[in-house]
Amino acid sequence: MFLVTGATGKVGREAVDQLLALGHPVRALSRSPREAGLPRGVEVVAGSPADPVSLAAAFDGVTAALVVLSGDVGGEAANVAAAARAAGTSRIVLLSSAGVEHPMPHGIAQEHRAAEVVIEESGVPWTFLRPGPFHANTSWWIPAVRETGSVRCWIGNNPGAPIDEYDIASVAVVALTREGHLGKSYLLTGPETLTSEEQARILGDVLGRELEFSVAPPEEVVEVFTKITGDRPAAETNVAALRSPGVPWAGPTGAVRDLTGREPRPYRRWAVENAALFG
Repeated sequence: MFLVTGATGKVGREAVDQLLALGHPVRALSRSPREAGLPRGVEVVAGSPADPVSLAAAFDGVTAALVVLSGDVGGEAANVAAAARAAGTSRIVLLSSAGVEHPMPHGIAQEHRAAEVVIEESGVPWTFLRPGPFHANTSWWIPAVRETGSVRCWIGNNPGAPIDEYDIASVAVVALTREGHLGKSYLLTGPETLTSEEQARILGDVLGRELEFSVAPPEEVVEVFTKITGDRPAAETNVAALRSPGVPWAGPTGAVRDLTGREPRPYRRWAVENAALFG
């Protein structure tokens, strides 16, 4: 039995689909099982990584788990580690962040590294996936593209190699189902180096529209992040790290190709498949 937490999210849902396609039994953890909309054949159970009681039931009989966390990442990781250890689960694949490998200290890196440490110390065999920015992050542009035909970017315009959620899920499935990945961490990127402006240009080409591009000043983004999290110091360090030219995802790593045997999906494919979202 394979357990997927965060099963209705971008990576979790893809992983569920791919595990099912390979014929594996899948259990999905969802805060709202009736609204999960997962495929038939998936055992959907109520709960979340923030609820230790629900985790004890979710991990019962589970061989391996893809763990996707949100909110209090460190606290949720501790709950997951305890439940997995008690259930005798043989491996955890944790969706972490490429921020862990960033040379600048910042909140995203600290919380995800704290989660990794908890898993490491649990004694449950592990694999860490550290993706850079997702292709789907450009979904943030939807309102502006629809309303004004423009893109206002929050993360700056430095080059990077964003990754498709499908590819993250594919690597997760490999780590869950094949040997040779325990105790390893993988920095995951897409196949091409792009600036945000180049992504906007590709998106505009797919939509048949010329999109005006601009970069929001750091102070504006700090205000936005602070309103979301309530933590201004973390917002400041996160914005500085995201806009740093020394990001770990600055260029393709080749990890997706090495683990799956195929090239990762380019941003243009994501834009084509999701063009309807932009109106």
